Amino acid sequence: MFTKLYLDTTNPKLQFSQLFHSPIFIPMMISLVVHTILYTLFCNMVSYIFFGKILSNVVNKRLIMFLIPIMFFGFIGRFIHVKDIYNAYNGDMNKTRNHLDKLYISWIFIS
Repeated sequence: MFTKLYLDTTNPKLQFSQLFHSPIFIPMMISLVVHTILYTLFCNMVSYIFFGKILSNVVNKRLIMFLIPIMFFGFIGRFIHVKDIYNAYNGDMNKTRNHLDKLYISWIFIS
């Protein structure tokens, strides 16, 4: 669903300003909203399983206000990290892509 967004935001040849143009920014915001909803639902499910009740509205609002900036700046941080990896490999796109894909898969399993 968000494969194109992943490929766009991990493209080291992309200019930083292009992250904020609609072809990338709109899917980035949609991803942010979808993941915020999913993570909030997951936290409520865990709370219900272990404590027998969902989180209060105040806690849910705080959780959402915490997740949104973390994920937004996470996109920017990942993009900056991609540029650094690309420069470390002296502009070798294949090595950069292999490195990023392994890094991404390892973070999926960690999370």
